[in-house]
Amino acid sequence: MSRPTARKLAAAAIGLIAAASLVACSSGAQPGAGEESGAPEKATLTVAINPSTQFAPLYYGIQEGIFAEHGLELEITPQTDIAAIVSGLASGTYDVGFATVVHVVTANANGIPIRAITSIEGQIQPDDDGTLTIAAPGSGITDFADLEGKRVATIGLSSHNTLTMWELADRAGADTSSIELVQLPFGQMAAALENGDVDAAIMQWPFAAEALAAGGVELGYNNRELFVDTATTLFNTSQGFIDQNPRTVRAFADAMTESMLGATEDPDAAKAALVDGLGITAEQAEGARWNIGGDPALNLTAFETARDLLVKFSTDQSAQAALEALDVSTVVWPGALE
Repeated sequence: MSRPTARKLAAAAIGLIAAASLVACSSGAQPGAGEESGAPEKATLTVAINPSTQFAPLYYGIQEGIFAEHGLELEITPQTDIAAIVSGLASGTYDVGFATVVHVVTANANGIPIRAITSIEGQIQPDDDGTLTIAAPGSGITDFADLEGKRVATIGLSSHNTLTMWELADRAGADTSSIELVQLPFGQMAAALENGDVDAAIMQWPFAAEALAAGGVELGYNNRELFVDTATTLFNTSQGFIDQNPRTVRAFADAMTESMLGATEDPDAAKAALVDGLGITAEQAEGARWNIGGDPALNLTAFETARDLLVKFSTDQSAQAALEALDVSTVVWPGALE
């Protein structure tokens, strides 16, 4: 699927989400809003995630009772479609949900007021081992320039991963409009590479380990190149939920901060938590990678960078105008900023 086609599909999908959810999201401040001390207003939270080992801090926090200490019980819902998570946040299906900085910027540019309330693994470090692009064995692809005219697997056609791959390929001199996108779950990418169904894939751990073990060629770590010292993977909620549940939001954000710091201090325990949390083997958990040691605080740099890249690669003038008009400082819950 070409870049213009992918962009049109993404725009159509987000437009449907916006039409269905504006009323659900746009509540005004309720009595008590801004009072963040005391017990959470809502103790049991439905939390949607896109399963990978980057959620090691979350599962560490659950295992070690950190969320319980903050008065919270989490019901984790796996969801591979990030657009569905955004829609679920808007409709109230999910209280808290994972989305990348790109999804948060796109949603708000389309009138969907979701807010980033915490990172999931902290600010990207220069040696980050998170998202990486891997070429198929025997493909002859050795760098991002070689992706021109190739088929690349991605978790979402208009996802953060796709956007970073386009930018790195563009910097390398490739015609990004010639790259054909193939939407696949992370768990199917290694087999697609090995079978030659795709030429490259943008992957997460532990799935990347399988692809590399089969002879996949590491092209580069996308976020390490573009988003150092800022967080790209986020937990989010709706503005309406923040207005009605300020103490709950504070409790969740504080628990995540403690969980990230704890997972950094004891990565072996965080890896062990993934066995039950993700349903993976102990061997897979041992090879888990995430952004260990990342600063838990958010800053606005990632949102500004994401907005600029979305404008650069958008083929829709109205979408570009909406993105350019977006004040990214409004898309982050103030309590999350450093």
